[in-house]
Amino acid sequence: MTTRKDYMQDDGFKKLLAQEEFILEVTEVLCKIMRDKGISRKQLANLLNKSKGDVSQLLNGERNLTLRTVADILHALGCRGLLTYKELRKNAESKSNVLIFQSPQI
Repeated sequence: MTTRKDYMQDDGFKKLLAQEEFILEVTEVLCKIMRDKGISRKQLANLLNKSKGDVSQLLNGERNLTLRTVADILHALGCRGLLTYKELRKNAESKSNVLIFQSPQI
């Protein structure tokens, strides 16, 4: 029987988990911006010239979010993205929310 500990020692699993966590974090931040600005998925779809279904797939993690797509969404929302990182150390807690999306200061 494979245990959680076994999975967490597998480098392939840890890589996949890191990918999924990052996708989740990015989509959560994008959805938060939309909530804060009162923008619906339909309105975002109109701003991006996409269908509501396309936007839902992107925000639900069903479709690959490229950096260009994230930048397009942020631009449509009147924001820009700033990426920071935190080095992971064995047996150390890592902070979440290392992505900071803010409105441009023009």
